[in-house]
Formats: sequence, structure tokens, C-alpha cells
Amino acid sequence: MNPVQNDRLMGQLSELVKLKRYKVHEKLVNHPELYPGQPPLLFQLEREDGQSQKNLAEQLRRSPATVTVMLKRMETSGYVRREADPKDLRSLRVFLTDQGRSALRELREVVQEMERQAEKDFTPEESQLMSALAQRMLQNLRDS
Repeated sequence: MNPVQNDRLMGQLSELVKLKRYKVHEKLVNHPELYPGQPPLLFQLEREDGQSQKNLAEQLRRSPATVTVMLKRMETSGYVRREADPKDLRSLRVFLTDQGRSALRELREVVQEMERQAEKDFTPEESQLMSALAQRMLQNLRDS
């Protein structure tokens, strides 16, 4: 992936996100059927297993149709399973499988290694400041 020169902060952040996504996908050699957009869904289920598809779509800021396609692929690949909600049979709940949990362990290792690589020349103070500034930017955009 050839990074494009970009002097604007939002462009640089966008490039950082794209590069991270590409590198994660590249390093998940044991899970070639895991598409680049799917790791956030696994992390969301790790935080709260058994969520409804509707809630997952809201949390991931994706359309319900997009999440349905993602889940269909992930279910076929064995990462998740869907079950009817006993309280509302029209709704499906999504659960991680053992294979999904295994993929999450590898994902976490890949992401941690990538963070170490990205911050390799940072002091602890610089890493902390970078995180605080990113949090403020996220909050500013959420509040607008």
C-alpha cells in the first residue's frame, strides 16, 4: 500500500485508519475468510455477546442490511451464530463461537503489535497525549 502524501490532520488520520485496516487483514493469515470490516464486529460482540443485529448495526454505525451481510458471511465461516430472541421471535441475537473467540485473540495480538510499532519512538507522555487528543477530537465531532 503506497501512502498518499497528506498534510491535513483529518487526511492523515484517515490514512492511518486505512493502513491499520490493511495491515490487520494482511497479518490474519490464519483467518483469510475474515474480511477487513469484520474485526470491529467481533470486538463489539466481545464487549457484549448476544446483542441484537439492530444494536450491532447502531454500535458499528452501519446499516442493518450491511450488518446482515457481514453476519451471514461470518456465520458461514464459523465466527458467529445467530439465534432467535426468546422474548421477540422477530429479532435475532448474535453470539461469538469458539472460532470467533480464537480469531479475537489473534486480532488483539495483531492490533497490540501494530500499536507498539506505530508508537515505537514515542515517549510514554507522547503516547498519552496522542490518546487524549484523539479522544477530544472524537468528542468534538460527536457533539457537533
